[in-house]
Amino acid sequence: MKFLSLISHLIISTWRNASPLQAFLITTFLIVILIILIISVVQVLVPFTYIAI
Repeated sequence: MKFLSLISHLIISTWRNASPLQAFLITTFLIVILIILIISVVQVLVPFTYIAI
């Protein structure tokens, strides 16, 4: 839960303290990193759960 509040705080702070173009670029970069993180975690967890079964 704290991770989600951190992400929302980062996005809100970015939109308050940067120009719209900079905020859009930073937000897009953060979303891309989150997508890569989710894909990486799934790729690591799925083989281990398959082995555990």
